[in-house]
Amino acid sequence: MGPLMQRVKFGKIEWIQGQNQGHFPFCNTLLIQDGIKVVIDPGAGLELMTQVSDHVNVDLVINTHFHFDHIAYNYLFRQSKIYLNEIEGECFQDRRNILKRLGMMDFYGDEWAQGWLDRISRPDSVQSPYSPQNRHEWWLSTERLDGTYGWGDMMDFGATKMEIIGTPGHSAGTCCLHFPDEGVLYTGDIDLTSFGPWYFGADGDMELFIHSAETIAQLDAETYITGHEAGIVPRSDFQAGLKRYLEIIDRRDETILNALAEPRPLADICSMGLIYGKKFLIDEWVRAWDAQAIQKHLDHLITRGMIKCSDGIYIRI
Repeated sequence: MGPLMQRVKFGKIEWIQGQNQGHFPFCNTLLIQDGIKVVIDPGAGLELMTQVSDHVNVDLVINTHFHFDHIAYNYLFRQSKIYLNEIEGECFQDRRNILKRLGMMDFYGDEWAQGWLDRISRPDSVQSPYSPQNRHEWWLSTERLDGTYGWGDMMDFGATKMEIIGTPGHSAGTCCLHFPDEGVLYTGDIDLTSFGPWYFGADGDMELFIHSAETIAQLDAETYITGHEAGIVPRSDFQAGLKRYLEIIDRRDETILNALAEPRPLADICSMGLIYGKKFLIDEWVRAWDAQAIQKHLDHLITRGMIKCSDGIYIRI
């Protein structure tokens, strides 16, 4: 027996809880059964998304951004149009743009990038321990792009209207989806998880993430639906949870400052696994993300006048 599909309805909008309670590399999915039938972020899991594709004649699949957990099962919807935001649409036109935006191209170079393309093109590739970097779904679910949408667009599916809210920071094109008539906001990866905000890709931005998160917390919505874990959250609970969630950024700063009790070069700092934990650095993507996160925080601390860099050595002031 496959997993039980947990669904809650808001008008014609259905929340489908992702496998393993929507923990990465799964996400919570929305299904809209209106005049136009829509799936938003089909990352809930293979069996759950197969149930949808087999029983609903889906017209349109909308990805809020290009990350694996939000696009993984696009390929199941062969008769549907696939839409991604206009900023990141290039990722479905040339898969190398995925690596550029995630920071892998700069971190590992062109030869490694070609190897990655080869690995994801084959269903039998050896998988990495802590990330979905080599999953064949990368290949299957980025093979076409039928259209793009822009921030501020209003989409009409029949009785259901959806406003695209630009929320950069997690990635450059990330958006949240507002359903004004139902009082619902899908927050994607502004998700309140205990891990905290993720802005570690080359196109991620810590300050933009904070601004986007604080902006959506003030929108006219009574129900917030996160892309991971928490799921359906009343507005007041989302606002309270958001404060704790964003405080994780400050704790990351503190962790790095503590590591600089003695001056260190960047390589030494990155080898400590300060963001993900040292054991996870065996995974190439995690190692790159951890290093990129460290660099973003070091730059942030320099801007705040709390550290300085002299001849490649970071020094706490």
